[in-house]
Amino acid sequence: IGFDLRNPDAFADSLDARALENVNSGHLDLEDEVRTNHLLARFYFKRAEWLSSIQASATLAQEARSKAGLNGPGVVAGGGDIGNTGNSSGPNLQQQQLLLQQRRGSRHGSTNMGRSRVSISFSATGAPVLDSAFGRGADVYEDENAEAQAAKDAEFLYRLKGDRINESIIESYRAATVLDSKWYKAWHLLALRHFHETQQYNIKNGTVSEDVVAQHVVPAVHGFFRAIQLSKSNTTLQDTLRLLTAWFNYSQHESVAQAVQDGFNTVSLRTWLQVIPQILARIHNQFESTSKLIKQLLVEVGKFHPNAIMFSLYVAARSEHPERSQAAKDVLAKLHDLAPELVIETEIVSQELIRITLLFPEMWHDAIESAYRTYYEQQDLDGMMHILHSMHERTRNSETLHECNFVQIFGKELHIAEQYLSQYSPTAPNHHNAGFIEQAWISYGSINQYIKKHCLKDKILTLKHTAPTLLQCRDMHLAVPGTYDPDHELVRIDSFDPKFGIYNTQQRPREIYIRGSDGNEYKFVLKGREDLRQDERVMQLFGLINSLLVRDIETAKRSLAIERFPVIPLSSNSGLIGFYNNCKSFTEIVKSYRERQNINFSEEHHILAHGFSNYESLTALQLIEAFEHVQSSTPGNDLQRAMWFEAPNAETWLERRTNYTRSLAVMSIAGYILGLGDRHPANMLYHFSTGKVVHIDLGDCFEIASHREKYPEMVPFRLTRMFVMPMEVSTIEGLFKFTANHTMRVLRANHNPLMAVLEAFVFDPLVSWSYLQNNNNLTQTQANTDLAPTMKQNAQFQRGPKGAHARTVHNNTNTIVGNPPDNQFSRSLKLGKDSIDDKGWQTENPRALAIVKRIHSKLVGTDFNPNKQLNVAEQIEMLIREAMLPDNLARMYQGWMPLW
Repeated sequence: IGFDLRNPDAFADSLDARALENVNSGHLDLEDEVRTNHLLARFYFKRAEWLSSIQASATLAQEARSKAGLNGPGVVAGGGDIGNTGNSSGPNLQQQQLLLQQRRGSRHGSTNMGRSRVSISFSATGAPVLDSAFGRGADVYEDENAEAQAAKDAEFLYRLKGDRINESIIESYRAATVLDSKWYKAWHLLALRHFHETQQYNIKNGTVSEDVVAQHVVPAVHGFFRAIQLSKSNTTLQDTLRLLTAWFNYSQHESVAQAVQDGFNTVSLRTWLQVIPQILARIHNQFESTSKLIKQLLVEVGKFHPNAIMFSLYVAARSEHPERSQAAKDVLAKLHDLAPELVIETEIVSQELIRITLLFPEMWHDAIESAYRTYYEQQDLDGMMHILHSMHERTRNSETLHECNFVQIFGKELHIAEQYLSQYSPTAPNHHNAGFIEQAWISYGSINQYIKKHCLKDKILTLKHTAPTLLQCRDMHLAVPGTYDPDHELVRIDSFDPKFGIYNTQQRPREIYIRGSDGNEYKFVLKGREDLRQDERVMQLFGLINSLLVRDIETAKRSLAIERFPVIPLSSNSGLIGFYNNCKSFTEIVKSYRERQNINFSEEHHILAHGFSNYESLTALQLIEAFEHVQSSTPGNDLQRAMWFEAPNAETWLERRTNYTRSLAVMSIAGYILGLGDRHPANMLYHFSTGKVVHIDLGDCFEIASHREKYPEMVPFRLTRMFVMPMEVSTIEGLFKFTANHTMRVLRANHNPLMAVLEAFVFDPLVSWSYLQNNNNLTQTQANTDLAPTMKQNAQFQRGPKGAHARTVHNNTNTIVGNPPDNQFSRSLKLGKDSIDDKGWQTENPRALAIVKRIHSKLVGTDFNPNKQLNVAEQIEMLIREAMLPDNLARMYQGWMPLW
């Protein structure tokens, strides 16, 4: 048919011309020609996959040689010349055979084409020529063993001579898109290949030249737009995120910006709804043309889907980053012209909700303790002054009855303390200034003591006293947070419950109810002192995983899914979380069961303390001995019995048990891929209606918990005996392992879309600060002791666990459930600072690259040994072994409850 691999566009033009000619002449039957083109497209597509597989095998073999300390040349990956006989330093045929033999076992998927009964040879123009597998000259062959196959592969690479294998792969994918212009998979993999080529070049050279931009970045952008246009709705996320990465990383190039602008009109606006957090994270782009394009896109989205972006825009508008804040305000100003009521309502609701996340007593309590540490531990006088002066200024602007009441009680004492601070003079003698500072801290210490004893005990408050404006919000245009879906009827806010509860935990989150226009009540947890933007990204990942599980036959028929909930950030340190009704944490369940059975809640810890009083100083072997002694002295069936007693009949119990085991397995594997830590029983909820496990507090990602200086988490996920026993007779060998295998199989088979989401997560400038910064610069301690009235003694504050649900203190037992003391930055003391890592998201950040490489190793089975690729069953066996190994559990922090 006259197809030339080196010039596919010419064929596309001739194809269009023939189609037009046939239409003009009345010959509309093009079925045979289309079928031929589509068949040829599949051949080129398989050729590209085959070459990619050979290249991957050669690369892994070379890495294995390097790690094994074997010197000598190998197959060059990432664009190097394969088998270039003109280069004396290049690999010869024997060396290539040796390399490919070392890694032949890693071949899968499209490589099987190499063993089919039909072979393809390539003419000088690159056109495929079909040969029988039994005929002469076939390039695809049947082998009797892996060594023979590796030798044939090496011979094939050798015969490519000076050709660049990457160019051959891209040419083949490009040919497939020309021959079948509506084939999503071909466009997706062509764009992905260009994208990866750009990444490799950037990592190798530290920058990207204009030639690379023209050869790879622009084609990648075009390819992703075309793939998005052709894909189904549940497959666009990976392409959209890769597109955004290419755009934001190379937005300074005019050709890239133009390609993006041209592509906007080819895809639906709904494409961007799923990536609003990633777009808003770059709204303050340093290049004016890119920032302008982002704002135009957001305005267009806001015209048709305003409820999808309003809360997120106000989070950006409240940023302390001036460029980011102004960019968001510019978008809001334009949307105000289109929907003024909605913009005003969003501002009022978000502002009033933020107001009640932290009331004056809590704000002053946090500020005093933070200022104390800043001055007495870090010797930072200016930092202390800034914290205290900011709070005094905020207190002078009292607006609600609750705030005015606080000022009436503490106004005089606060005025005295502020007067002492104002008398401080940098030029005065040190002893003179020290007296003023000490006098001020006497007042602050007295205020803090009173707040702790009397003002932090409230369990129910009213909007009338704390947020009267919110009480007046009725019949609004604004959607109930987290409910917007373009495919369903809009549920608007009808009213707010006049009362809200306060949880008696360390962070004191609020419990609020919103009545919707559909007549239903929506329950939310309103959290302050915590940045929920990372949890929002995790929910995005879980949404993708659920869509992958739905598309797989085996997992779909078992209804495997991760339990998700809405996460709506309101600012950099506050937000709403959709509440799961009829749920209790496993800590609460065990506590209630033991109370009914007259069992000490801390039974395991009492046995441990009685037999091993010096537990902290035990050796590794002694820790294991202590761990096994406690386990043998207690039944550990509390959760199993509690779940049995809660079920009204055996049928319900069996259904809940099945759902419990499946949901625990799915989330264990998903959490392992994400590197999710801090899975103590208070961060895992049991849904009594369904029996499913719901995970909360998703802040410890990318294995941060396993790298703590003290008490690192040693296990990939929680699989302690108390969580295994409810699985009954089959324990982990039945449904749990079966589900875990299927989940891992699906995730590994779809590693490309998962890597797209996870890479966007890792390089996100708004959340990367929590794991990319140097831990030495994040050292602060968290106070949980009373401030002495005099403050003259430099008392050391005790460090405690972080997280809104991370620490539950039972007064009758003194048992602390949570993650261990460490040097991680306490987000509760940031006092509203919006951390933006403008450099951390760049692709050359070494820590980010290490995280991405670690995630990739999990998704290909090289996580335990980079030189050996495990299959799914082997990988699951290793993970379960690590999760249940007494050596690991014995060294865990006791607040994580490893003895359970």
